[in-house]
Amino acid sequence: MPLLNSVVLDPTVTLGPDPEEEMTEKQAIKLRELAQRAGEPFDWSLTRRQAERRIAHLQEYLN
Repeated sequence: MPLLNSVVLDPTVTLGPDPEEEMTEKQAIKLRELAQRAGEPFDWSLTRRQAERRIAHLQEYLN
């Protein structure tokens, strides 16, 4: 018996921004601040998802 996908997508529900888009200005500001505190280079080319992960990593590192 094949498994059926029980998730029904509602077209009125938005999924949010594409995580592969460029990082937001808010992320860039936070990431630049954390990178500076950690003595590491700041990378402007990160995507939203990459920036989110990098911010989390640096916050953990600095605590």
